[in-house]
Amino acid sequence: MTTLRLRAGLAGLVALTIAGVAAPAMARVEFDLWHAHSPDITLGKTIARYAAEFNAAQSDYQVNAVFKGSYDDVINGAIAAARAGKAPAIVQVHAPAAPTVIYSRAAKPVDEVMAEAGIRVDWSRYIQPVIAAYQEGGHQIGMPFNTSTPLMWMNRDLMSKAGVEAVPTTWDELEAVAVRLKAAGVDCPVVPSWQEWTLIKNYAFIQDIPVATPANGMEGPGARLTVNDPRMVAHLDRLQRWVKDGLMSYQGRQWTGAHEAFYAQRCAIMLESSAGYGGISQKAKFDFAAAMLPVEAGTTDPKNSFIGGAGLFVMNGQTPEVYKGVAAFLAFLAETPRQVDWHKVSGYVPITLDAYEAAKAEGYYRKFPHQELAILQLTRGTPTPNTRGIRLGYLVQIDEILNEELENIWSMKKTAAQAMDDAVRRANPLLERFERTIGQ
Repeated sequence: MTTLRLRAGLAGLVALTIAGVAAPAMARVEFDLWHAHSPDITLGKTIARYAAEFNAAQSDYQVNAVFKGSYDDVINGAIAAARAGKAPAIVQVHAPAAPTVIYSRAAKPVDEVMAEAGIRVDWSRYIQPVIAAYQEGGHQIGMPFNTSTPLMWMNRDLMSKAGVEAVPTTWDELEAVAVRLKAAGVDCPVVPSWQEWTLIKNYAFIQDIPVATPANGMEGPGARLTVNDPRMVAHLDRLQRWVKDGLMSYQGRQWTGAHEAFYAQRCAIMLESSAGYGGISQKAKFDFAAAMLPVEAGTTDPKNSFIGGAGLFVMNGQTPEVYKGVAAFLAFLAETPRQVDWHKVSGYVPITLDAYEAAKAEGYYRKFPHQELAILQLTRGTPTPNTRGIRLGYLVQIDEILNEELENIWSMKKTAAQAMDDAVRRANPLLERFERTIGQ
């Protein structure tokens, strides 16, 4: 009897399922996003919130936002996973590592992912210096995500005490302000963070000086470093003199040391990412303001600055269903309300003009004018071959070389000319090896 009842019950369940009355819900298609923002900080919490909102907004897909450590940890883990045939669907790739991912062909171009999913993207409505870093061969390989550019952050209280009211706009004016701050008892008038980014790459972009040829590597992998350009050397000569005279202090390669010195009011002017706003707004116990990076005196047509941050790359080897889910999630992230929210919460710039215009229309920049500066600086002037982007193989290692040679300048071990010649001598064999490796 029990067996007969069970069989009857199963038959009834099958009948109901076929009729569509009690069919089980279809399983969601799951995929992972690997990122480098700790869940303990605002950025990590915001990414987790976006994933949860996407998952709640529809029932077809589930994205899992997975914190994998530092940018280096993320890319190294993704490479290992790809070799094992277990690559995550989406990987957040730090801008210096993007060229390696692009040329490795490990990622499926994001424009193809979106098109195959039937999602139309107007790439002309993205901020062009932002998306250019993730383009190659006529394709949008990666999707910009957390994008920043450096600004000049100022302690207005210390500047006022030194009798400085006008914001310096040229490097000569900044030096004059630094002299007055030093005379007023400020221990460290100027401090840079991310030195190779703020003092070399962005200086080169704004002054329209090549970092490498051809076109900073944007026209192919046969690039060679040119940071020993006489104009760059003269700029670094000046900064070496500032260090010697106590007008500038080096506090480490990344951001922590510079921020600590700025918060403690030991340093009055910090050259730092626009995304530094999050920490500055919370920890600076003084009146602060921001301005665009200085230009050389006599510059009449300053160019756009250079981006930092990271992009999202869609890895090869996923199923068609996963690619559709990835496309839906990337479109979700790029929606104007979400980009405006990301801009406000993180301090990073929005990746689309629509989001920028929406924030401006609601009056956000009247209350937070420094949040608009990064966008205006990134979109200033007409891009040239020297300002479209930087795409160099082994860029992570080359950045290490630049950092080491800058440290040789600040410690007075080398002149600026010697250090930049040595940077070129050390970096170009890496670029040659990269060119041979990819076979182009």
